[in-house]
Amino acid sequence: MPVPKVAAVATATPPHRFTQDELLSLAGYTDAQRRGFFSRSAIEGRHLYIDPGRFRPDEGVDDLSDRFRRGALELGEAAARSALERAGWDPRDVDFLATTTCTGRLTPSLDAHLVGRLGCRADVQRVHVGDTGCASAMVALQQAWNHLRAFPEHRALVVAVEICSAAYFFDDRLESAVAHAIFADGAGALALSTSCGGPSVVAHRTLFRPEHLDAMGFEYPGGRPRVVLSKDVRRIGATMMGEMAEALMGVQGLKRADIRYWILHSAGPRVLDRARVLLGLADAQVEHSRAVLRRFGNMSSATIVFVLEEVLREEAPVPGEWGVMIGLGPGFAAEGALLRW
Repeated sequence: MPVPKVAAVATATPPHRFTQDELLSLAGYTDAQRRGFFSRSAIEGRHLYIDPGRFRPDEGVDDLSDRFRRGALELGEAAARSALERAGWDPRDVDFLATTTCTGRLTPSLDAHLVGRLGCRADVQRVHVGDTGCASAMVALQQAWNHLRAFPEHRALVVAVEICSAAYFFDDRLESAVAHAIFADGAGALALSTSCGGPSVVAHRTLFRPEHLDAMGFEYPGGRPRVVLSKDVRRIGATMMGEMAEALMGVQGLKRADIRYWILHSAGPRVLDRARVLLGLADAQVEHSRAVLRRFGNMSSATIVFVLEEVLREEAPVPGEWGVMIGLGPGFAAEGALLRW
């Protein structure tokens, strides 16, 4: 049976980029503990869908919703068009569209808006994956993979977009300050078919640990999204990356030495540090994930697409090489894919 392949990868970010010092100033934190979250983040700068000349920390629910809507549609369309161009496709070539976001809500959903904005066919099939957090690009990729296995002649487009800054919540909780120190805005898109020349998505796996259901997610006091982010995430996430890697390698009877490329979600420096040790990797093998974190921060679901793009831009994979791609999200969940060039 034909195997879905990644024909093209593209990303998009808002026009305004902020250093950590600039964002610390906007947040208004003065105590050493909260300021330390920014200085120890391993992040140099982040893109936010915020006009620095108009920003105010007391945005209301309607303001946040409007900013999410504008940002999600603008960045989602930009990433999608770039991926289509790189694949050499017209929007009307797309047979299946999978979109995802967790930092805001749209009804009609993001996929419906993009069908119109891109100019897709009226009979394009589509699905929207919502509320699955940082792992949701991998869930959307899995939906596209399933579709292409059922309809090998089709072409699929996956779009993940997050406006994390629309979920910033200024209160006295330390976890809110941690979120403000690492999360950012961005979009990523993947074009897939069974007849292109990119890496094959050989297999997918999902791993749940519902005993950690409360470790990460959102709550909505007064209707405003507020991040829930336990400090245990760094331990849980790294452990589940290790478990997911074993599950993916087991599909083909591979060993860790057989994996050339590690495309790991840039959750944060401590998660990557722990994952590197658990997986027995050299520093260079997680450098692409660190580079994305350093330049862009954690863009929730879109982040893993940025890491894949970084690998494709900086490396020169040859036929037969293997890659492991892992995203983490609330649930607690690890979502992974085994790639082969």
